[in-house]
Amino acid sequence: MSVNADPLFCEVFMVRFSAWINLHRLSCFCNPILQFLTDSENYRRLPDKLFMGIAPAKLYVADLGERAVVRITGRANCLSSVPFKRVINSLIERGRRVFTLDLSDCQLMDSTFLGVLVGLNRTLGQSEPDGGFSLYRPTEPVRVLLDNLGILELFSTAESLDQAEAAEPVEAGEAPDKTELTRTSLEAHQTLTDANPENGAKFKEVTRFLEEDLKQQEAADSSD
Repeated sequence: MSVNADPLFCEVFMVRFSAWINLHRLSCFCNPILQFLTDSENYRRLPDKLFMGIAPAKLYVADLGERAVVRITGRANCLSSVPFKRVINSLIERGRRVFTLDLSDCQLMDSTFLGVLVGLNRTLGQSEPDGGFSLYRPTEPVRVLLDNLGILELFSTAESLDQAEAAEPVEAGEAPDKTELTRTSLEAHQTLTDANPENGAKFKEVTRFLEEDLKQQEAADSSD
């Protein structure tokens, strides 16, 4: 006796079986990733892994006496923020209060670097009415980031660089340790929130993670 299968039943079965196969394949792909992320030690090391191989921006400085021009080329990321802060603070110690930031070859700028920039700009403005940064030809990715975070209006625009062609490269100093990077990043995101309260929601989780991570690092440093 032959049995004829219901065509509709066969079609439904094949659709469901195909969906199960795809779900199984997705599970096989995701499970190792989830296991990696849910391991606390791996999760803590994840930022270090992400930064590996990412070259910091190159900095060039032209000290013109009354003002200074700083040119940034490449990617102004978290790794660049501490050297940039050191360079600006050294120029401030020499009496410079007015800066032009050449961003014509800055490929991108992350939130940590931007928060450091906003904080320095605020400090300069508080010390002298005309103090601060003017931006020269920011690239589109940088301009969009400034605009999206509501801080583009904090900076004036520079029309020219005058004699800044003689800018000299900044030698790489001592590399910042992880604690310094974490503290700098935390303060930078807090600065961005102070500058525009709407950024608080955007950086809430990042700030919370950085606070917890900094506490653990400082506790480990004090126990050494």
